[in-house]
Amino acid sequence: MKLYQKIMVLIFVILAGCGTLCGWILGENYEKQQFARAADAKVSGYESARYAMEWLWQTEPGMKDSRETAKQIMDRLFQKKLFDGCIWVEDGEIICDSSLYEISWDEGWREEGRFEETEYVLERAGDEYWIVIGSALPWVGEGNYLFSVQDLTEIHGEAQEFIRQFSLIWLLFVTAASLLGAVAARLVLLPMGSLARAAGEISRGNYKVRAEVRRRDETGRLAQTFNLMAEQVEGRIRALTLAGEEKERLLGSLAHEMRTPMTSILGYSDTLLHVKLGEREKERALRNIYEQAGYVQRLSAKLMELMALHQNESISMKEERIGMLLEKAVLMAGERRPGQDFKLYLEEDFSVCGDKDLLVSLFVNLLDNGAKASEPGQEIQAVVQKGRVMIRDFGKGMAKEELAKIREPFYRVVSSGREGLGLGLAICEQIARLHHAKLQFESREGEGTVVTTSF
Repeated sequence: MKLYQKIMVLIFVILAGCGTLCGWILGENYEKQQFARAADAKVSGYESARYAMEWLWQTEPGMKDSRETAKQIMDRLFQKKLFDGCIWVEDGEIICDSSLYEISWDEGWREEGRFEETEYVLERAGDEYWIVIGSALPWVGEGNYLFSVQDLTEIHGEAQEFIRQFSLIWLLFVTAASLLGAVAARLVLLPMGSLARAAGEISRGNYKVRAEVRRRDETGRLAQTFNLMAEQVEGRIRALTLAGEEKERLLGSLAHEMRTPMTSILGYSDTLLHVKLGEREKERALRNIYEQAGYVQRLSAKLMELMALHQNESISMKEERIGMLLEKAVLMAGERRPGQDFKLYLEEDFSVCGDKDLLVSLFVNLLDNGAKASEPGQEIQAVVQKGRVMIRDFGKGMAKEELAKIREPFYRVVSSGREGLGLGLAICEQIARLHHAKLQFESREGEGTVVTTSF
């Protein structure tokens, strides 16, 4: 069962239950009120008859002289319906009766003092109701009572008819309210269907789908939150995909890069094992093995550094002055390449929150790359401006095709003479990313290259 259908059933049950309770209470009160009105009217009519009987008894000649004469006169009056519906009882014996009903005298009434004054009781037998009104007739004598029995079954039927009509109207109202509630609930829950469809698409791998947001209520805010979550999921999936692709490229490049030195090591090792060589040939073979093994060692160290940067996001960050870091980087680059002219231009110093050693490594790598592309003695500049550092060389420069590939691991610029391992810029990119910085490269063949690190 769908949610809007459950809401419709719930509304129906609640309203039907409330209607049943209200109908029963209203029916009971209505019936009591009708019985009370009818009783007041019957008592008023009874009082009129009792007053008429008392007046006749007091004024009619012969009524007080002879009891038999009085009974005959009253019997004629009862037969002529002057006292319609009344019963004259004397010591439990019915004297006169113009009623359609019988009444049984109870001696306990006299002992209890019942009907000394005018009073009434309601009697019920099945679905039939009566009102019994009575009082003593002291002017006639002790033990004389006048009763009136009236049928009130019609009033009970009117009350039942009121309850039936109320129930029918309430049932129609409840049905209409339930249907309207279901329609309203369905309209309110329409965005939930859009969310469900969007979630289904995302579960099937379509991370670009978004839920439609057309409202400003809770469902609209839920859709906005869902879309924000979908964007975050898409971003994470994209990052994981790129990381996986980058790892595949890295492993592929690593396998390709290590194939040549390992082939050379295996070849020279096999020659040393199976071929008799002179001292010079042996020395040359061993030197080649040593050089290739050193290359593999450096390659492993660089890869370990790169992998550590990929995995370690919680590097110790402190406030550092860029000018001081550049001074240290220029000195280290000069010690590494004493033939180059490294210059620091501190135009506007600034501070960043970062890891000192990593930032120095970043600048040393960029200065070293500039030195590789420059002639001996050429100036390599490190310029500090507000929010950025520029490393500029005036060397060979790069073509646009090479500029687009220099960020790839193991790629080495042709003009650099295949010097290095091709991992320096990959490490620089990772260091910059950890410091929320961006590397930009500008280069022209024959004019040099400018690398800008923007924080």
